[in-house]
Amino acid sequence: MSKEHFTDQELADVKAAQRLAYDAVAAVEAQLYEGITEKQAAQAIEDWLRERGVRRFFHYGFAWFGDRTRFKNFVKAEGGALSSILNPKIAHFGKQFQPTDRPLRRGDAVILDVGPVVNGFACDMGYSCSLGGEEDEEFHAARMALEPHRALILDLVRRGEPQSRIYKEVDALIAEQGYENIHSYYPGSVIAHKVGKVPGTRLPTFRIQGFSPQAIAYLSGHLLASTLRPRLNRTPLWGETSDRPCEPGLWAVEPHLGKGDIGAKWEELLVVTGDDAYWLDDDLPHVRYWQRHRTA
Repeated sequence: MSKEHFTDQELADVKAAQRLAYDAVAAVEAQLYEGITEKQAAQAIEDWLRERGVRRFFHYGFAWFGDRTRFKNFVKAEGGALSSILNPKIAHFGKQFQPTDRPLRRGDAVILDVGPVVNGFACDMGYSCSLGGEEDEEFHAARMALEPHRALILDLVRRGEPQSRIYKEVDALIAEQGYENIHSYYPGSVIAHKVGKVPGTRLPTFRIQGFSPQAIAYLSGHLLASTLRPRLNRTPLWGETSDRPCEPGLWAVEPHLGKGDIGAKWEELLVVTGDDAYWLDDDLPHVRYWQRHRTA
């Protein structure tokens, strides 16, 4: 098992970074209007964070509207996550996730996603909303369908179940709810990935399919270690074939489901220790949404 450990202060810093990212997407949600494009919304997220001192990103802003929230007409990758990003022969695969000139329309589902780096630590979050508001019954149902996955994932991680089994349990619940698993379209078909202190703070800032050089260095370093030292039984990517428990550290977990022209997800940070696991922050927009509608 990994010995990765974070101090209370480091976890407090990461928690503050995650809340800053959520504040950014909430600010952009309030500014959404018919006709704004995915590119403009994604840029607005980055601009909001830069205005508040963020200079580096694990990954830059993503925005998906309408049927793109459920990755309609997207193709699934072959091979691992990093090969999907870096291999020039399949560079078109990564491009399908990038924000486009697709304009927002009334009633569209929206997903906003960003991974800022604050004080050297990366966080990653994803948020679902709709220009149609809470009166959109189909979108509301999709958001509520995501609620039980949070407790399910935490319970199985605490029990030390292999990541592959947790992935399959999430898949089974999604199917039982009448939705499709959308996170299987992500590079490497991952439902989660590790985050933490990123290397290469002196690397230049540019984009590799929406990710920073620091993110590539972080993930590739962990993948190389797992290849060279297989006895460590570790990987930064949590996919359907990851036959190991979650090693200690910070995991960005992002179950994503969809049906018809609607996709919805949440992404937040899970802290895994040597003998326990817990969500870094229980006061997040999607959690408050569920609480509000359970008591309505």
